[in-house]
Amino acid sequence: MLTTLSGMSMPIRIKILILAMLPLLLMFGLIIGLVVIQSDTLSKNQANLIRSETLLSKKQELLKYVELARASIAPIYDSANENDDNAKQAVIDILNNLTFGEDGYFFAYTYDGTNLVLPYQPEMVGQNIWDVEDNRGFKLLQALILSAQQGGGFVEYYWHKPSRKEQVKKLSYAIGLDKWGWMVGTGVYIDDIDTQVTSVHGKIDETISKTFIGLGIALIITIGIVASLATSIHISARELADQKLQALNRQLIESQEEERTRVARELHDGINQILVSVKYRLDSIKDAKTNEERNQNVALGQATLNEAVRELRRISKDLRPALLDDLGLLAALDDLAKEVTERSGMHVIFEHHLNMDEVSKSAEITLYRVAQEALHNAEKHAHAKAVDIILQQEEGEIVLTIADDGVGFEDIKVSHNAQSMGLKNMRERIENLDGIFSISSLIDQGTEVRAILPIAH
Repeated sequence: MLTTLSGMSMPIRIKILILAMLPLLLMFGLIIGLVVIQSDTLSKNQANLIRSETLLSKKQELLKYVELARASIAPIYDSANENDDNAKQAVIDILNNLTFGEDGYFFAYTYDGTNLVLPYQPEMVGQNIWDVEDNRGFKLLQALILSAQQGGGFVEYYWHKPSRKEQVKKLSYAIGLDKWGWMVGTGVYIDDIDTQVTSVHGKIDETISKTFIGLGIALIITIGIVASLATSIHISARELADQKLQALNRQLIESQEEERTRVARELHDGINQILVSVKYRLDSIKDAKTNEERNQNVALGQATLNEAVRELRRISKDLRPALLDDLGLLAALDDLAKEVTERSGMHVIFEHHLNMDEVSKSAEITLYRVAQEALHNAEKHAHAKAVDIILQQEEGEIVLTIADDGVGFEDIKVSHNAQSMGLKNMRERIENLDGIFSISSLIDQGTEVRAILPIAH
């Protein structure tokens, strides 16, 4: 079974699979987007938290180191005067020998930028590097001296790390020895903070990758399940179609047999009896003793043959009325109403308000058969005395209504009754032309059959 999607013909199971997968893929994309956004936010927040906490820890560490250095030189510095060169040299020696950790040391500069203590770069001692900059153009010495003159403070800059021989980020704390015009400080390299942050990002990226892998596996499993269901639906739909086709074939055979039985019964009960009567009249003519008796039997025989002709015409009309082909639906329905009225005594009225130029031949045949079956039911089953047939056009639709005043019935009983084959045939004829068929009835209150077809048919 094929259907059309965006101008392409494709199997219905593929369309079902696509319609089932689109929401799933959209949901999968939404989940991925949310995971990425949440992970990025979490990564940034955690990086900021690690950075701030580590910096706070480093600052507290620097304060302790500077306090240690200040305590180490205090006995000399506090008792010395401004020009005590021996005291100054003793303080320089103490600072040169104070180290901590792998790369921790102390430095000292005069307020004008001349280096006094720099253990890992002794060649710099005595040089004025007031305008020294790090690799990003920051005048780090001026910032350190300014912080010292203001009572002490922290400064971040890039500086050479002895163990790596390259400039890395460093955090320093400087204090002032105002009596001598010196700035003394120390620092710690904080490149390990970036390493920790990178590690956090890596772990989060690894978690995201695992999440994506899990979602991908879940998506593949779900696609497999949906594909299996789509295949199952296709198989079930094919089986259902086969069952419907078999039921349709059975119904077609039953309808043919029912129609043949009806024609055979009409021939047997009608034409056969009439022809037997004609044979009797012919035998009577043969055995007649007087001309008067012979003429009487001839007249009766002719009348019986005329009745046989009318009966054959009626049967032929029921099978396929010539008026429907020659003059159209309105003339055929009008003739049907008159014929049923004359034959059964049931008063049938036919009214119409319709432009027949817009009605197709298939619609004419279908509407005629529905009216024919409805009148048959009204006569044989409902025992109606009067029937109204109304054919009209309403908002682009053809509406046929047949209402009788018969005994009526209960819908639920008819739906389970073998005698409702005629109703099924009417319904299927209308629905085959994309129409709507309905029937309403109440016991002792008559029956109304309504068939609606689009003008396109």
